[in-house]
Amino acid sequence: MRKLLIIVSFLALTAQAVEQVSLAKLQEDWSRYHNQMVEITDELVVCGSFYDSLVLAPERLFCPEERAVGLADGDSTAYFRIEEENKAKSIVVHCRNAYYKVRTGDKIRRLRARVTSERHLLTGKTLGTRHQPKDRLAGPKKGELRIVGANVENYFADLGGYATKRTTPAQQAVKTQKVVKAMKKMKADIYALCEMQVGNKAPEMLLKALNKRKEKYGYVTMPQGDKDRIGGCIIYNKERVRTYEKPMSAYRDSASHYYGRMFAVGFEDKKSGERLIVSVNHFKSKRPGRNQYDTNERRMQNADSLLAMLPKAKEVFGDEDVLLLGDYNCYTQEQPIQTIVRAGYQELLPMGGEKDYSYSFKSEVGYLDRCFGSPSMAGQVVKVRPWHVNCDWYYSHGAYKMKDKSAHRYADHDPIIVDVKLVH
Repeated sequence: MRKLLIIVSFLALTAQAVEQVSLAKLQEDWSRYHNQMVEITDELVVCGSFYDSLVLAPERLFCPEERAVGLADGDSTAYFRIEEENKAKSIVVHCRNAYYKVRTGDKIRRLRARVTSERHLLTGKTLGTRHQPKDRLAGPKKGELRIVGANVENYFADLGGYATKRTTPAQQAVKTQKVVKAMKKMKADIYALCEMQVGNKAPEMLLKALNKRKEKYGYVTMPQGDKDRIGGCIIYNKERVRTYEKPMSAYRDSASHYYGRMFAVGFEDKKSGERLIVSVNHFKSKRPGRNQYDTNERRMQNADSLLAMLPKAKEVFGDEDVLLLGDYNCYTQEQPIQTIVRAGYQELLPMGGEKDYSYSFKSEVGYLDRCFGSPSMAGQVVKVRPWHVNCDWYYSHGAYKMKDKSAHRYADHDPIIVDVKLVH
């Protein structure tokens, strides 16, 4: 009986020791709650998942380069303010969750944990997360063309080549299956793809899987032979559109690293006879852990080369309707993006919502994948949106060993889906 009373008393004391507190109150004075069990009354959102820890905040955290107006002109005031705000709002919870099962965007209610230090909490339990509904995708409406810009993340045909030594044939097969499944779900007429590698081998490998039952799709890319180089390609539905004229690169020198990464193709809608120019572009990447100024000069060179090519492309293809897609490796307020906008190409991503994104890095989200339209093209765009099929899902190189053959996490970027209705 005495032992029972001791146990009951201990449980009662433990229950009393858990103090309910709002996140704002906890953040006001971390030292007060140090080494104490708390229950946070706010609903929290998972912003990042890292092995034995989750980064939580009241809402998704946008990277400063996405929101800091004036950054393109060298004003860093808003950048540092947003950086500090993100740091102040977020907390790290060390827990036992299987990190690959937690998605960013998941929500947690009534979090109980021990405060170990400023913005760090500890719990020996697995946290119950509430998944957001999967992002469903409707097809295009009658009379509309659907065009997709997507980074397919190291879709490499040559496993002995650049950055592919860790990839096994089995993983490559699952990668192809996932990419094909995603493409079929998107139901696009034109796919502008980045990070395809080794000349024509990668597009042909992907087409073989796409055209398994019917020769429906074709592709176009800049001729590069079998050079071991990351490039891009445009895959299109031959039943709906046709190409005309030869593709045009933003770089004259075929030896340039960007010759096959930045180019434009003219398309004609077989039903209406209307035409448009689709340009796929993959700008220089940032180095991990660096801010927008790292390699910014190279990305500005990419932007300048693209803008110099476009007037020539309009003349060669005989059309003013230009749609720019791809992975620009720049967030909205960075200099290369604002340079393109100031040149007269309208940023169409706001049509998808100001609180949207296509990429997640270090617990912050933003748009690295872009959609611009020339003045005549912008008015013909009906809808633009990212499809959250990738970046909310955890990924590691060995993820394909989990035999996940769904469309989810076929790459690290979300595709940008554009529906257009071409008019005279």
